[in-house]
Amino acid sequence: MAPRTVQQIFGLKPEEVNALTVLSGLEGFRGGAQSPDVAAVAANVLSRRLQGGWGGRDIRNIAKSPGQYEAVFGYNMQQLADPAFGARVLGGQEEFNRLRNIVNDPSLVGEQFRRSRGAQSFRGVSLYENKKPGDYTPVPGKSNFYFNPLDASTYKKGLRLFGDTAQPQVVSQPSDQRSVEDILSSTLGRNEKAQSFLNKFALSLMGALLPSVTPTNTPSPLLNPFNMLGLP
Repeated sequence: MAPRTVQQIFGLKPEEVNALTVLSGLEGFRGGAQSPDVAAVAANVLSRRLQGGWGGRDIRNIAKSPGQYEAVFGYNMQQLADPAFGARVLGGQEEFNRLRNIVNDPSLVGEQFRRSRGAQSFRGVSLYENKKPGDYTPVPGKSNFYFNPLDASTYKKGLRLFGDTAQPQVVSQPSDQRSVEDILSSTLGRNEKAQSFLNKFALSLMGALLPSVTPTNTPSPLLNPFNMLGLP
């Protein structure tokens, strides 16, 4: 099954994803391989969508909420929804597609949503003098900073929507259940000489370890496995 997208998780129309791409690409700092500030702008827009008081649920209405996203002040909702317009203002189809993939990736946007705790408000680089301790900045000195986090219940709702997409997946490695004898045999081969060595080495190892459990006056020396095999 293909990974879910931001569009699927939030039930966005294609036009809304286009608008989210244009808004995030124009408002965010695009530096870095994954442009974390672009994903942070997208997380900010979706936080406002969850809160509901920033122009409603449609991304285009949120983008054009009065006095908010300065980067799209001069564009209307129809332009924001048009992928051809988006490619033109973002510098080409390739860049539009790259940014669209970022804002539609729940692992990238979800990470910024978690890190900013669903911040609804933001300030640009030019207003860093207003930045307070605790305000979240994806790329310090270059990108927006975010504050005014969602209330606890709405934030938890957002976390449930994003699920575990932003969490690193730990792939457990299967443990080797073979015995020491089997492991050594797979390396040395199961010939008669190697088998004799394994038996002697196991007895020698037991003899060396037993004094730590039952002290004796004469501890058993550990046999040299190379001598057993006739190796130098």
